Amino acid sequence: MSHHEHDETTYHVKITVRHHDDHTKAKAHLHWRYAELVGVGDAEIDPDDDYPKRVGEELAVARALTHLTRQLFVTCAGDITSVTGEDVSVR
Repeated sequence: MSHHEHDETTYHVKITVRHHDDHTKAKAHLHWRYAELVGVGDAEIDPDDDYPKRVGEELAVARALTHLTRQLFVTCAGDITSVTGEDVSVR
């Protein structure tokens, strides 16, 4: 029976959420190798719409994670370009 060594790396994303009246702002922090990436997201929920508070929070967090994801794609494309010398776009 052969033994395969598993190479595993764990990254943690820290999400902070701030509420200001009807406005919610989220930040997603990720320590990535030599840098800290920060994604930001905003949501504004009209109080007349009577949504629960969590809706604005979910939307702001989703937007912050999307922003963070875009930065990772850019970082990855830059790493590929540094190896191949060709401009690439990944998503």
